Amino acid sequence: MTKFFSFWLLLMLALPLQQAWGQKDLQKKLEKRRQALQKEILQINRQLLQTKQTESSALDTYGQIKRKIIIRQRLIRNLQSEINHLNRQIKSNEKKTAQLNKELQQLKADYAQMIRQSYNTRSRQDKLYFLFSSESFQQAFKRAQYLKQYAKYRKKQAEEIVAKQKKLKQLKERLTKDKAAKIELYKNYKKEQAEIKKEQAKQQAIVNKIKQKKQYYLRQIKAKQREQAKIDKLIDKLIRKAIARSNKKVKKSQRNASKFFLTPEGKKLANQFSANRGALPWPVKKAYISRKFGPQPHEIFKNVKVINTGIYLATEPGAKARAVFEGKVLQIQLIPGGNNTVFIKHGNYLTIYGNLKEVYVKPGQRVKTRQEIGKIATGPNGKTELKFRIYKNTTKLNPEKWLQRR
Repeated sequence: MTKFFSFWLLLMLALPLQQAWGQKDLQKKLEKRRQALQKEILQINRQLLQTKQTESSALDTYGQIKRKIIIRQRLIRNLQSEINHLNRQIKSNEKKTAQLNKELQQLKADYAQMIRQSYNTRSRQDKLYFLFSSESFQQAFKRAQYLKQYAKYRKKQAEEIVAKQKKLKQLKERLTKDKAAKIELYKNYKKEQAEIKKEQAKQQAIVNKIKQKKQYYLRQIKAKQREQAKIDKLIDKLIRKAIARSNKKVKKSQRNASKFFLTPEGKKLANQFSANRGALPWPVKKAYISRKFGPQPHEIFKNVKVINTGIYLATEPGAKARAVFEGKVLQIQLIPGGNNTVFIKHGNYLTIYGNLKEVYVKPGQRVKTRQEIGKIATGPNGKTELKFRIYKNTTKLNPEKWLQRR
């Protein structure tokens, strides 16, 4: 029973500490998230400045503004969460302040009463008389111990008052700081709401402009789709050729036209790659997904389907592409309309990095995770995008599901 009571007491004492740590963790998490969103907005702003405002780039500009609106909406939700968290913290600290004030007043009253009693007692008989009037040595010893304990208790009471006053001062300072932070966050909240309205107006102006020249933009979209289909077909062909070359050394009975034959080392690497699904680093340090994997409805012309065999990562001019996992450079291919494309093999998995202006690796070279493999090209419209694909043998996979969440 005693053990159970001790455990329960420890648990009750630990709960407030856990809650305090949890609150701090949440606050840090929200602050970190806000900073990341603000950085992404700045990044898109820089990209918008780089994008040449021509008729042909209107669709790209629309996409960038749309992304910025989405990020601002996330930022607003994050700011609201921060404000709500601060409100709860302020309310909790106000309750603690009121309770501390009450406890402090009681301590002061008790201490004052004790001082009065001590003064009155001392006026009637001094300590020596109190000790020497003892009937025995044992009684004198007990009285000496009492006086010692009484003095110690008075000192403890005085120290407790000082400690409570210090804690109360700290709480009041924290409250002042939290209230100032809340006001600042609310200003940011209102500012972001105003920015969204401006951006939505810009977005609508672009939509109106595009719809006025619908046929021109539809032709532009179809031309890009044809070009992309050619590149996709070429990549599929290159992968099949690479599989055939890789499997030449194995027995005919073990060959498969659409699968890499794996050695024990290759199986190990493939298993390691597979185990990192959802945890791979991004192939670009600072980027956002400008175009998603698979068939997607067009942002403006909803009846038009856009098919992507990978994802497009919009970034800043001069940005470098990096390997998402250790592996071996299978091949480097100059693709018409797609610049240089690097294929890295991870067992029977392939990561493909397209639209590279410069390449820093060679075929057959072993690369490490996060190793820079090339510089991403910036198009005539001022847009810098990495075309990133993941394959398992000849099967296209959604890279977004393999990368770390941001």
